[in-house]
Amino acid sequence: MPASFVPITPELLADFRAGKEPALEQLFRQNFEALTAEAAERLEDVAAAQKVVALSFLEVWDRRAQSAAPSQLEAQVRQAVNGGVSHETRRRAAAHRLADTDGDHTQHAAKHAVAPETTDQVWAKIAAELHAPKPDRAARAQEAGAHQRHEAASHIAKVSKRSNSKIASIAFFVIVVGVGAALWFLNKGAEATKAGQLLTREDANIMKSAPGQRGKVNLEDSTEVRIGSASTIKMTAHFPMDMRALQVLGTAAFKAPKANTPLLVKVSEAWVYASDADFVVRSFPDDSGTAMIKATKGTISVKSGKEERELAAGAAVQVLQNGVFMDLDAEKATLAFGWVDGSFVTENAPLRRVLAELKRWYGLDIAAKDTSILGRPVSMTSSLESNNDAIKALEAAAAVKVTYEGKTMVMIDAATAPVAKKK
Repeated sequence: MPASFVPITPELLADFRAGKEPALEQLFRQNFEALTAEAAERLEDVAAAQKVVALSFLEVWDRRAQSAAPSQLEAQVRQAVNGGVSHETRRRAAAHRLADTDGDHTQHAAKHAVAPETTDQVWAKIAAELHAPKPDRAARAQEAGAHQRHEAASHIAKVSKRSNSKIASIAFFVIVVGVGAALWFLNKGAEATKAGQLLTREDANIMKSAPGQRGKVNLEDSTEVRIGSASTIKMTAHFPMDMRALQVLGTAAFKAPKANTPLLVKVSEAWVYASDADFVVRSFPDDSGTAMIKATKGTISVKSGKEERELAAGAAVQVLQNGVFMDLDAEKATLAFGWVDGSFVTENAPLRRVLAELKRWYGLDIAAKDTSILGRPVSMTSSLESNNDAIKALEAAAAVKVTYEGKTMVMIDAATAPVAKKK
């Protein structure tokens, strides 16, 4: 059962968001013991649970600007604690495996046993951390890497007395893991990898629009999303607490507010990184894995494989499935993203493709009586707000006549259509 949480008042939330330390202390003292007890049930170690909870409050404090409501702040704290417990569990499993290589597991566990502390003692450590000089990210990575290398060297020296055959493999494993952990958040490739893993989980959240349906939604981090017709958006399970990451299958337009961490949007095999910027993306299943991306305000970064490109407002790119970037000219961008302005636009597209697009954007299911005309090139523009406008534009551009046979909408060549008799 989740630990009980003392209700957060709007006043406490406002002070917390404003960076007032007494608000953090109040939130911590009201919930520390209950959260520690919950974490200790999973870790079977009160001292370790205390450390996890303390670090969780510091983590949430660093992201306090993202807490827009009391319920969101509570969810952030719980998510941080759960993540900390999971991380500690994995760390222990790794330590157990390493300890087993020298047959000293019991002594290793006893050596690291720590007595629990009082709430006052834990808060004193949190306060000290709050007022300590903050090293920059590069310095943190360098320090973490040095620490990992030191631990690896110590472990290798001990194991070498027992088995020379294990030295190379263990040393390589520990050093790689240590350096990798230190650099994890320093490159976009790692961020995208983590986001991709979260988005493929079964608990990812999904929003869908039907053919002919479009909508707009404001996410918890104040990101505004306009979703196009017949499109799907996946979000991480605890967006934005776990990660500000989404995936678009179809098309969507975003207004990403300025934030400490960028909004990550996956479209086909490309990733968009945005903060204080607007952009629109497209990649439908029939786009052959191609991603089309356009910046409409501010500057965004687009990454695919090892290639990365920045797009200023008005610039657009097409990213092929193999990761190759190609400029997307204004005409092609209009064809891909005309829906944002409320228009359906096509230029010299075969009629069969236009019919598929009309079904996507209007929900119009038009059958062709004469399939020989499906290769006919069509150029048309119509309002997305009117099915009749789309039908009239199609008839004029493709030289066809749309009618009904029973309840089925059909299309015939205008040249062979029977002439209506005058009354």
